[in-house]
Amino acid sequence: ETHPSPLNHPIVVSMGHTSATYQDGLTALSHGATLLTHLYNAMNPFHHRDPGLVGLLSPHVELLLKKEQQPLQKQQPRPHPTQPHPTRPRPQHHRHESKPLRPFYSLIADGIHVHPTAVSLAHRAHPAGCVLVTDAMSAMGLGDGIHSLGNMSVNIEGARATLANTDVLAGSVATMERCVKNFKEFAGCDAGEALLCGTLHPARVLGRDVARTRGRRRRK
Repeated sequence: ETHPSPLNHPIVVSMGHTSATYQDGLTALSHGATLLTHLYNAMNPFHHRDPGLVGLLSPHVELLLKKEQQPLQKQQPRPHPTQPHPTRPRPQHHRHESKPLRPFYSLIADGIHVHPTAVSLAHRAHPAGCVLVTDAMSAMGLGDGIHSLGNMSVNIEGARATLANTDVLAGSVATMERCVKNFKEFAGCDAGEALLCGTLHPARVLGRDVARTRGRRRRK
């Protein structure tokens, strides 16, 4: 379910771990959602007749939302010939923040949660929206063996973390450095672009563009 109230509060609304449809996603975006959690994971897969939340990365989404945001032009009734012409109202100029219509999306680039080809596809579709995350659990850096995640036992083998005696992924043990390096390789981008996905893009999700903040402080 979505509600328009997030638009009036300084919070980030994200979509993820859900069976929401593409249309559900469009509705959520129009009500203030700005982020997809863990793209591809725990959500309906992309299908050519039902693209799901993954389909929100398409530029077509911007066309749909821009059309939806266009104000309705109300026609003014013509005055009667014997009546004075009404005063013409001044046009209203609304200021909109330069916020992308397509959502940002967090991506676990540990090489396990998402196939390298899927990473590349997401980046090609919407490079400015990529936000790298590790999804790392407390066992990161502790090596192979059985570790705890809350009241659950997790088996760590190399870079893979699974619930003990199952194949169910239980987060990750990847560092952000590893995710940036993997993303650079998977997406075929340069180091600078990969670093933006782990630094500037997350700041923009939170509305804390570091470059702009520093600029304002220097001017003061």
